[in-house]
Amino acid sequence: MTVVRTFPVVLLLAGVATAQVPPPAEAPEPLTAARIRAAIDNAVVFLRGLQARDGSIEVGGRNGGCTALAALAMLAAGADPAGDDQLRKALDWLAGIDPDDTYVRGIRANVWEYALRKVPYDTKIRELLKKDYEWLMDAMNDTAWRYNKGSRDWDNSCSQYAVLGIWAAARAGFEPPEAFWQKVSRHFLKVQGDDGGWSYTTGRSTPNMTTAGLASMFLVFDACHGKSFYSAETPRTFTEGDAAEVLASIERGMAWLGKARGRKNDGYYLYGIERTGVASGRRYFGGEDWFRTGAEVVLASQRRNGSIPIGSWGGPAINTAWCTLFLVYGGAPVAFSKLQYGDGPDWNLNPRDLANVAKQLWSAYERPLNWEVVSIDTAARDLDAPILFLSGAKAATFTEEQVLMLREYLLRGGTIFAEPTDRSEAFADSMHELLRLMFASDEYPKPGLTPLPANHGVYTVLKQDWKQRPRLLGMSDGSRTFFFLSQGYLSADWQMNRTDSDAFKLATNLLFYVTDRGELEGKFATALPDTPPAAPRDAVVTVARVKHVSARHRAGDWNAAPLAWQAFAPYATHVTGCRLAERRPVSLGDDDLADIQVLHITGREGLHLTARQRAALKRFVDGGGFVLVDAYAGSQPFAKAAREQLEALFGELKPLAADHVLAAGRFEGGEDLSRAVRFTLPARRLLRARGEKPEGQKLRVATIDGRPAVLFSEFDLSAAMAGVANYGAVGYRPRSARKIAGNILAYAMVD
Repeated sequence: MTVVRTFPVVLLLAGVATAQVPPPAEAPEPLTAARIRAAIDNAVVFLRGLQARDGSIEVGGRNGGCTALAALAMLAAGADPAGDDQLRKALDWLAGIDPDDTYVRGIRANVWEYALRKVPYDTKIRELLKKDYEWLMDAMNDTAWRYNKGSRDWDNSCSQYAVLGIWAAARAGFEPPEAFWQKVSRHFLKVQGDDGGWSYTTGRSTPNMTTAGLASMFLVFDACHGKSFYSAETPRTFTEGDAAEVLASIERGMAWLGKARGRKNDGYYLYGIERTGVASGRRYFGGEDWFRTGAEVVLASQRRNGSIPIGSWGGPAINTAWCTLFLVYGGAPVAFSKLQYGDGPDWNLNPRDLANVAKQLWSAYERPLNWEVVSIDTAARDLDAPILFLSGAKAATFTEEQVLMLREYLLRGGTIFAEPTDRSEAFADSMHELLRLMFASDEYPKPGLTPLPANHGVYTVLKQDWKQRPRLLGMSDGSRTFFFLSQGYLSADWQMNRTDSDAFKLATNLLFYVTDRGELEGKFATALPDTPPAAPRDAVVTVARVKHVSARHRAGDWNAAPLAWQAFAPYATHVTGCRLAERRPVSLGDDDLADIQVLHITGREGLHLTARQRAALKRFVDGGGFVLVDAYAGSQPFAKAAREQLEALFGELKPLAADHVLAAGRFEGGEDLSRAVRFTLPARRLLRARGEKPEGQKLRVATIDGRPAVLFSEFDLSAAMAGVANYGAVGYRPRSARKIAGNILAYAMVD
């Protein structure tokens, strides 16, 4: 946060009559996924630079703790022991020490477990993990853990790292008996303060120790109560008994933490709040976005050498490692969000379903992924996850504003996956009603939910050996299925963490389907390019979408990309310096087209323009306007029909030459469209089948009075530039689509 200090201005009435005023403070640089990734990379470079010849990184460490944390940070940031000599040397050094230290053993166990994800058949690493697991189990005294194996007292700091190490071992197959987790549960329940927080031993609760208690209690719940699920016959599974006691403890702890506001300039706290936030799926504690506020402090504190010298204990190396882990795990992409709606607990009858899904998706996606709980009153633009999960055993009801929010989320490219808990008919019926309220019956080709066939992309995007393929209903807009309704009870398997079940296979396929096998970006990802923003200009470029009737005479097909220009507007301003204004959609021949620079036509089913509409379009172009036409999601029927109509009106559409000023970007805000233009896999296959290289823009143009006034793309631009993923789309990738659209708008301004 920038602090602006005010100083009294002294007016010197004799002599100079003005005073020097300090220049205004520069606005802080926006927090973006790219900046976070750069901070992670720089931190790892700093840690690598500290490595001694023997492989250790013992700067301010304790008996191997610094090396273990640094190695864990490297692994989390993407290093692979199979090909990273520095990491391997650190692991070899760690393998050669025999510390009598709970902290070091707990952290090192996490290092071995993470390394096994990269090299799963390394028997030496597995044996090392087993030894640390056994040491930690033996080191637990009658209550918990202290620094050393023979200690008879305890503290919650050592204990949380011991629990974390044993949890890591359990993930790799070294599962402790249930009695162990019950003992851990009794300890943290017993020492929880009356205020809901935890302390180092006894006494005043602190944020650091409360994150220790919470992170441990989440592991306790998963281990002790992760084999149960909600059913209509046993509806009190998580509302009575030991499970309810643990959940109540967690809620009290999170309530205390939300009021306490821990120190963001402390690596120990940041690592703790990250584990608590990720485990709980909470974005906010007490109304504070824990990751945003922490990341802002970390990035502001990072020095040019990559170090992050914050915190009161451990020194720059240890705190840099903690902060790296905070940024990697806390900033990981959110794959699934769980919708909190209504007044009761019906939305969350299986409280750990998505937490388990997110953990399992780490393996399939080969990087950390998160889940998140979101309120029904959240703005659609703030829903980051590509999948929104709704569940319940009762009929779900929503206000008009909430229905509109969910509709906007879908139009922005989101996907809803709904499941009736324990096959509740009341909830299933309410989902049909929700869709009826969100979409008119003639808005899409097939209104409502229909059974998905076995060859649907959600089943085939990754080849799976289904035991019994999950049955789903779905609703499509003609390009993508954006609403799924489960006819089974997948979340029961998710809740019980049955990772070999069809339910987890379906979750993996669903993520790859809705993202079109694209890579998820981390939190605070932006569509803006890395280039500096253009200087502001006192100019407006006006775009309007054209209403038309499809070849099948369906009136709504013109509206395939309702939010495309709204989503693209920040990018347009960034590269041109101009404001992008979208006029209301126009009907050719009926509406005034004055002051519009660019008309946009898209669709899925085809294009049919009347003689009156063609004449109006011709007058618009002859008067200096530009027309952009693209096939939504690469629809071949639309591309064929649109090209025929345009060529009948404007003559042959010819490829835009790579050296043309529009393609080369030789103007303010322009980019070279012959380089770094990427296509979707189906588009690449189509181009190669034609004998063309999948490189550079593929626009076709009609030249009017020496300018490319009519621009046609058979490859999707509209969905991609809005960030809407359509599985199997024949088009450009989002960054490339934005580059092309940005050039078109910038060119229209200077032409």
